Amino acid sequence: MGKLFERVIQSRMRRHLFPTDGDPLIIPHQFGFRAKHSCPQQVHRIVEYVLSGLYPRREKTIAVFFDIAKAFDRVWHEGLIFKLYKIGLSDRLVRLVASYLQHRTFRFRYEGTLSPPRPIKAGVPQGSVLAPLLYILYTNDVPIPSNGVQLSLFADDTALYFKSRLSSHARNKLQKSVDDLGDWFQKWRIDVNPEKSSAVQFDFKRRRHKINKNIPQIRMLRTPVPWHTSTKYLGVTLDYRLTFEPHVKRVTQLARFYLGRLNSMLGRHSKMSLRNKRTLYKVCIRPVMTYAAPVFAQADNKIINELQVVQNLFCRRATNAPWYVRNADLHRDLEIPTIQQYTKTLSENFFKVSESHNNSLIREAVTYTAPLPSCHSIRRPRNTLSDQPNKLSSDLNCLLAAQANSN
Repeated sequence: MGKLFERVIQSRMRRHLFPTDGDPLIIPHQFGFRAKHSCPQQVHRIVEYVLSGLYPRREKTIAVFFDIAKAFDRVWHEGLIFKLYKIGLSDRLVRLVASYLQHRTFRFRYEGTLSPPRPIKAGVPQGSVLAPLLYILYTNDVPIPSNGVQLSLFADDTALYFKSRLSSHARNKLQKSVDDLGDWFQKWRIDVNPEKSSAVQFDFKRRRHKINKNIPQIRMLRTPVPWHTSTKYLGVTLDYRLTFEPHVKRVTQLARFYLGRLNSMLGRHSKMSLRNKRTLYKVCIRPVMTYAAPVFAQADNKIINELQVVQNLFCRRATNAPWYVRNADLHRDLEIPTIQQYTKTLSENFFKVSESHNNSLIREAVTYTAPLPSCHSIRRPRNTLSDQPNKLSSDLNCLLAAQANSN
């Protein structure tokens, strides 16, 4: 009954926060726990912003990714109630939420002994239906920069970034927004770890990038944020040149690990049917490799090919095929598209949804013309839609066409 009542309260709050006849009361920069907003869409905003400045202006983008300490456990109850009143929720709903947060206790067990109950004075109950909505309401008044600095939010994952031809200009602009954000963190009792946060300068340098210790650091609450050559944001590893080589390397290793753990069911000596093997691969392994594929599908073919190697390995193990059988034949028999074909399909759906999205920030990130291929231009996510099929995809298309004609 308690869970059901939480859902009733949540539906009433969402009716007020997301009216059908007006703009939502949640800021558009917040993508967390919102319908039709996803992690790849937020990461794509950052990637497209960086790539759009690399050519032809050669602008450098400096981004700061903040580490929020125990975000859900540190929500100030009195501050949350104040913000619920301020946003215009009805008095009855606010009173229900207040009673929902008050008089909560916790206990811990050690070797069969229970501690006495202790009151919970802050935080929203994790695992509850209302907790995510209450958190984004608590952070809904985060200061939005007005000096051109961009803000990205996905629940507690916060990033600020700005591009300019001069690194010093970008740092100064960003430092002002970081100071405003730090003051807001202190005011509303949100703890941030500057030492665990990361600052990255995205720049198109062909030589190996080294962190210059003499570069002035960006400070959060008078504590310097360390510089890094790459960082992980919402599950995607962003390197300073956006080659996505570290990201593909990481997900490839993870996919190989899962492939090894499932070898008893997917391997050569497994008696499982090919249909079930294919289903297991499509559910457990391929999503690991192609998560946020529209963001990095424009990467170099040699990098994307690492994902195709893992899929080829699965096809050979699943079918127990000898070395002389072509990969195109295996893909045809298993009815699995190549990685290039699959990521292109994902990208087409991604851009189709984003172009008609009700959030203007998402629409702006996809509204551009893909640059023509040349030795100087920078490939952007939309270039994936016009790429010609590689050799494996071409061979598979020929086999499928021949099979359709014979039938």
